[in-house]
Amino acid sequence: MQVFAKRVFRFDPIAMPIVAFGIEENRAALIAASHPGDIIVFVGTMGEPTLDVDRGLLLGMAEFPPIPIDVSAVIDPVMFVDFELREDGTPKWPKALPIVRAWAFEPKLKLLDVLKEQLTFESTLRALLLEEDDANTVLALPKVELRLPQLPILERLRAMTHALHTGRPTTGPIPGDWSGIVTKFADQEAGTYVMRFGRRSVWKIGHTQDLASRLAEINQHVRHEELGERWALVRHQHWESSIEAYEMEQRVLGALGPYRTEGERIRCSDVELEIAWTRCLT
Repeated sequence: MQVFAKRVFRFDPIAMPIVAFGIEENRAALIAASHPGDIIVFVGTMGEPTLDVDRGLLLGMAEFPPIPIDVSAVIDPVMFVDFELREDGTPKWPKALPIVRAWAFEPKLKLLDVLKEQLTFESTLRALLLEEDDANTVLALPKVELRLPQLPILERLRAMTHALHTGRPTTGPIPGDWSGIVTKFADQEAGTYVMRFGRRSVWKIGHTQDLASRLAEINQHVRHEELGERWALVRHQHWESSIEAYEMEQRVLGALGPYRTEGERIRCSDVELEIAWTRCLT
């Protein structure tokens, strides 16, 4: 488990169960550096708009999956305060990382009474990874777990985070936002697929929002001129979001665990694959 720290203006995971960043690249940096089960610690900033009683104190901590979601899916608009809104009344961050578990420190302690050094100004903008001894000290502090809103999306992500953190078989990327020539979001439609290499009993399980591009990308690294074989799509299940597609991918990989070779590849019979695929559709 890794522990990150970030300075914030307020810590209220019951009303706002998110980890928000004003700059998308800073959110992406945390996604790239984190794993399911990691923790982020929230520290009150030293000035306004942070309340006087919270400034410079360790406020609480949270567990988060590295999967951006729409803020509107988990927060009632009336929960926002002025400094969190743009001039047009919309949130400054339409996407954020969800909080699936949260704890409040009791009592709240000064940062320098717990950590070896003060956090740099950078921690106001992005999450910083704590050294192991500081992380262990923070995790040992007295705290109370908070009861978060029982929203379907949080419940599903909480279950998935727990499954991944407790060591169930998993490979492949967790669905998240990615910016480049195109933009992909974890809540957009996607599909779980099975590809077969030639006529062999070798299969590749995965999920994607763009099946044609994914197939072309995989075959780009195959010397099919010499082998006379390439990857071909044999099964595909459409889902309303990448999260659902990813969950099915993991169910299939888990069901076929004894037959896994490397990464997301499986060596098994057609019948064994069909049984696992059918069972994992729901």
